[in-house]
Amino acid sequence: MSHNQERKEKNCLNCNAEVAGRFCQVCGQENIEAKESFWVLATHFIHDLTHFDGKFFGTIKYLLFKPAFLSQEYLKGRRTSYLHPIRMFVFTSAIFFLIFFNFYQKDEETNINEEKIPVAADIQKLKDKKSTLEKTLSAVDSTELDLPLDKTKSKIEKLNSGIAILQKDSTKRDSIVLANNNFTILGEADEEVTNAKTIKQYDSIQKALPDSLRDGLFRNRIIRQEMHLKEKYKHNGLAMGKAILAKFIHMFPKLLFVSLPFFALILQLLYVRRKQLYYVNHVVFTIHLYCGTFILILASLLLGSIMEAMHFNLSVYGAISYLIILFFWYKSFRNFYSQSRGKTILKFIALFFMSMMMMSLLFVLFFVFSAFLI
Repeated sequence: MSHNQERKEKNCLNCNAEVAGRFCQVCGQENIEAKESFWVLATHFIHDLTHFDGKFFGTIKYLLFKPAFLSQEYLKGRRTSYLHPIRMFVFTSAIFFLIFFNFYQKDEETNINEEKIPVAADIQKLKDKKSTLEKTLSAVDSTELDLPLDKTKSKIEKLNSGIAILQKDSTKRDSIVLANNNFTILGEADEEVTNAKTIKQYDSIQKALPDSLRDGLFRNRIIRQEMHLKEKYKHNGLAMGKAILAKFIHMFPKLLFVSLPFFALILQLLYVRRKQLYYVNHVVFTIHLYCGTFILILASLLLGSIMEAMHFNLSVYGAISYLIILFFWYKSFRNFYSQSRGKTILKFIALFFMSMMMMSLLFVLFFVFSAFLI
């Protein structure tokens, strides 16, 4: 409550409703004079900051030392004394990734000219690919030759041409499609497509084809983005991969946020017989689980940095940190869902495999999405 003087007028300045006391019963705004001094504004700031800190650290105490207690309190409706789960998730994840990206995950400069592979190595890769294709041809009876094998012969001819070009003039290596720079977003690119070195060339090839043979919208978008990356990084597959990986790492906070409702859905499936628990209860539990994990990992990293400076054995410390986080998860599940040790462990194992499948799918989607943001 503010110490400003209460207004004599009884209309709320926010919603214009009639105010019976010091606070509006409709919107909750305090009915005080609109003008306030700098000192009052500064007092408000200090009060709100210390109030938030006090509630935050009090909440953290229960979060870490009484796993699942906050989720149970939220389920019972006791919420005013603790920080709201969403605010806590935003605050803890922001602090965690701020410290992590600035001190533990340094961005590497992407050098498009780094690790230049010798021409002899490129020639050998082309020869190896040619040898593999020739073995494929020799393994098939000549009477069974069909269109795919005709294409194989065409590829061998192109490889022979590429080998001859490199042996004669190594400066033309960029005109040859090589194994080390043939980077694609969704798997191996079609060799006919990779012959187009620019988006303009690819568009020309597509326009020359009949409508039935042109790439669909999704494939077209993928290939155009690959062309863009190859032009930007001069066909250096290593540089392209590093750039996408760096973008993907910085997308990780968003990935975790997106994974949260899916993780809660898995919990609802595992505990479907708990009729008293609704989906939102699993969401709140997941938020507290994530927040506690963020704090424990951050504490582990900070303490690990201190121990590294003191030359302690970090391998043993890392194992202990992992076990502590694992125990925190176990106690959280045991306390919130109130099941026996055996059932908790079994569902914990099932959760691990189901969440791994979910996270693998999200990893692929976010990795592809990261490639489109460069």
